[in-house]
Amino acid sequence: MISPLSDIFGTYRHFHPDDRALLIRFLDDARKGLTTQLSKEMRVLREDGTYTWTHVNLLVKKYAPQDRIIEIISINYDITELKRTEEMLVKARDKAEASDRLKSAFLANMNHEIRTPLNAIVGFSQVLIDEEDQEARRQFADIIQSNNDLLQRLISDVLDISKIESNTISLHYAEYDLPVLMSEIYNVILLRMNEGVELQLADCPPCMLYIDRNRLTQVLTNLLTNAVKHTKAGFIRFGYEAAESEVCFFVQDTGEGIPEEQQEQIFSR
Repeated sequence: MISPLSDIFGTYRHFHPDDRALLIRFLDDARKGLTTQLSKEMRVLREDGTYTWTHVNLLVKKYAPQDRIIEIISINYDITELKRTEEMLVKARDKAEASDRLKSAFLANMNHEIRTPLNAIVGFSQVLIDEEDQEARRQFADIIQSNNDLLQRLISDVLDISKIESNTISLHYAEYDLPVLMSEIYNVILLRMNEGVELQLADCPPCMLYIDRNRLTQVLTNLLTNAVKHTKAGFIRFGYEAAESEVCFFVQDTGEGIPEEQQEQIFSR
């Protein structure tokens, strides 16, 4: 069938604007004798407003501009299902790569996470042997027990890799006396302090908080451990401020700090 070039332009009016521009460019170049074929995946607008994919193949069969004749053969294939399958495979690949990165990051962090309760258990076990005061011994035993619980939870997370793969870690909420928890954290971090650095616990107003105790302990312990690593003199101070509807925790230190150009990366992995 022979069609005027203007009609051919209209044939492709349902293509995506970017793809339509490419087709018009091809037809214009074919008219000028600059190209003879086009093979391209393009999007077609359907009546319901969605786009489907078509593999368009155009070939200039006869080029006789002196007779005002340009014959073009068009063979098109609907590849929508193929594109959907391709998209699913890409998503599956990305998910697998993300899972591998997450596992690697998780395992890299485990050494730090597990050492936190282990250091407390070993340290207070040694102190407990030489301590004669019964009240102090009871407090040390409570700290050892709480860190035993934390260590068990960490090991449980390591074993249950499915939680990491699905990006869901269970939270176990209960009501806790916040000043008591802060005092326990203070006693744990005190064992790691560098000589010449003072650990300060700010005044803790009475506060009962409905929290996952282990997760909060992990966060504060990580922040304090980082402060210990980077503070060689002065003090490290931590605590919280209780407002009507929220509790704001803080860690301050006289260490080297974080360069301003790197502060935006604080909450990256």
